[in-house]
Amino acid sequence: MINETKHKQLVFALIFCFLIFLNLKIVVGQDVYRTQSGNMVVTLIAEDSVFTLSSKEIDIQLNNSTAKFIMSIDKATFKSANVKVNEKLAAVKSDKILFSGKLGIESIQRHDHIPLDFEVEGMLSTNNKIVLGSGRLEHISSEGDISCLLTLKFNISKEDLGVDIQGIELNDEVQIDVVQVLLIN
Repeated sequence: MINETKHKQLVFALIFCFLIFLNLKIVVGQDVYRTQSGNMVVTLIAEDSVFTLSSKEIDIQLNNSTAKFIMSIDKATFKSANVKVNEKLAAVKSDKILFSGKLGIESIQRHDHIPLDFEVEGMLSTNNKIVLGSGRLEHISSEGDISCLLTLKFNISKEDLGVDIQGIELNDEVQIDVVQVLLIN
């Protein structure tokens, strides 16, 4: 009888610990915004002409408690209106570019807030270089899934981008613009 009681207590304690773990995971997950409908545009200059690479397959995860983020994009998802560039992009192998860092704000309010302009700093996975940029976060709605619109802008070198378009001589400066709708988890 004593063993059976201890066994029941042990089972109850394990179930209780599991429920606490599950609850903590849910609470932590609620602090992360996820992305939807994002767009990255990379503006380049080559052979005295301007062209863009764009991708709608960008992913940003943003912790609203710390304003830290991880952004990822696969190089193979870039497309251009320039036929010659698209032919060259077809040869680019699938490989993710990661950019992780912190927005220049303490935290992000879940409820209505004024538009926030800030500096952003992060590290690129292509060469482990620190990159500085600017950004804006605009609250859209407290209702439904969509919460905020995040825009980011960076000027980097072509080596930082990590995309080599064979046979096209690129100028060194590259401009990156990101427009992203963020969701509350």
